[in-house]
Amino acid sequence: MAWHPNGRARVSASSPRAKAVCDRCGFLYSRTDLRWQSQWEGTQLQNLGILVCSICLDKPQMQLRAIILPPDPTPIEDPRPERYAMEVPSYVSTEAGVHFVTMSGLNLTTEIRVTPSPDPNTPYYFVPE
Repeated sequence: MAWHPNGRARVSASSPRAKAVCDRCGFLYSRTDLRWQSQWEGTQLQNLGILVCSICLDKPQMQLRAIILPPDPTPIEDPRPERYAMEVPSYVSTEAGVHFVTMSGLNLTTEIRVTPSPDPNTPYYFVPE
């Protein structure tokens, strides 16, 4: 195949057009055949400043696009939430009936207060009195 001085550019004597080189592949094209490459940056497309041919032109990557969350729904007037925070007492004792005493002399009872939790992975703790 012989070298062609005009590359892939269209040449016309009646309507001459400018030629330009694709910034990616380096082939010579008519300037009107080259497009600006763009990419998502936030909520809008940003021009990358390179001219490319139709073969080298990439579609903008959607994973670079910012996610726009919808607004929160309007709250209702005078809500009546359920009472999930009510405490249910529970009593636990040791086998020997021993009370726990700290080094400062504070007595700890073996009573624990359990608040029902919708999450089964939430641990319950001993509450000192």
